[in-house]
Amino acid sequence: MNFDIPTAMQLAATMTLVVGAGLAFAASGYPPSLQRTINLWVRGLLLQPAAFVMYALRDHIPDLLSIVAANTLLMAAFAHQMHALRKFNACPDRRGMLAMLVVTTLVGTTLMTWVWPTLGGRTVLVSLAIFALGLLGVIGIYSSRGTRSRPEHLLAVLLGIGMAIMLVRIVSAPTSSALSVVTYSPLQGVVFTYASLMPVLATVAFFLMCGDRLNADLARLAMLDPLTGVYNRRTLDDLGRRAVADARRAQRPLALLAIDIDHFKQINDDFGHEAGDLALKALVERLQLELRAGDLISRVGGEEFVVVLPGVDETGARSLAERIRSRIGESTFAIDGAHVPLRVSIGAGAISPAADDFDNLRQATDRALYAAKRGGRNRVVSVSALDAT
Repeated sequence: MNFDIPTAMQLAATMTLVVGAGLAFAASGYPPSLQRTINLWVRGLLLQPAAFVMYALRDHIPDLLSIVAANTLLMAAFAHQMHALRKFNACPDRRGMLAMLVVTTLVGTTLMTWVWPTLGGRTVLVSLAIFALGLLGVIGIYSSRGTRSRPEHLLAVLLGIGMAIMLVRIVSAPTSSALSVVTYSPLQGVVFTYASLMPVLATVAFFLMCGDRLNADLARLAMLDPLTGVYNRRTLDDLGRRAVADARRAQRPLALLAIDIDHFKQINDDFGHEAGDLALKALVERLQLELRAGDLISRVGGEEFVVVLPGVDETGARSLAERIRSRIGESTFAIDGAHVPLRVSIGAGAISPAADDFDNLRQATDRALYAAKRGGRNRVVSVSALDAT
């Protein structure tokens, strides 16, 4: 087989440079949260062409460039990309470890080139460093919580292949210092074929990961109220109907709370709309302290919220509503140094023969809320008490 390693390295340098430059331009279209990790990845990608060119010129430039600088640049490039991968999945920061691998490569290749010249030693050192970087990347993919996307699995497989090749390379390290890193052998052919293809394939996988994350973030944002971060009305309609259907199927209770901030317009008029926004956020924070993880909170209007309580009957819902009203009534929020009181009115209802679907239950709970407002505010009215009058 006629495989010219310098030519392969020149081709890899060209492809990596073109892909890196193109993606550096494309990264500006991503949101800032993804731009930071993409820029790290692209920075690593753009470090690789210089290393590949130095490898290709192994017999034509000084060892300082073709050995020490080339290997160190390659390690720095991989370190940037593994840091980007770990940052993407919010893994613990391992920049110190990554930097140590780069410095070890620099010092080790320097010593093994001029002090104790040994191609086999350099091969083992560089292969171990690449293996360690790949391992940090794989751990970064699988150590975070949540499900893994297919592009993440693909990137893990690509890293795993590289790690396996490095292990074989360590075992088969050349013993003769007369050999050159660009001298062809079947193993060298595999190593440099992988080195030529890996930057492009890994970058495709990484950008597919970013695309999946962007789509997931957009889908999540479409479900949420942008100010308070709780579900919006459209999402409530969908999740609420599902929750009621599940409760009826399992013959379990389900309750709703309709919550409205008292005198909200006055807060806006007296302190400005910023105060109104703070009041909405303060209410959500206090609700989250009182509710369970499986309860659903939604903002359905300007200052009105609905809470879905699976497994809770009306008695339990009223008791919870009284506790929420009391806790909120005891608190204030600050605006421009002034402590502004926060009060709420609450309607409480549960699934019943008269309110056997989500829409009917919403309407019944809303009527109870309006009764609480008409009755003087800062109080709880249940649907059953309303029906009894």
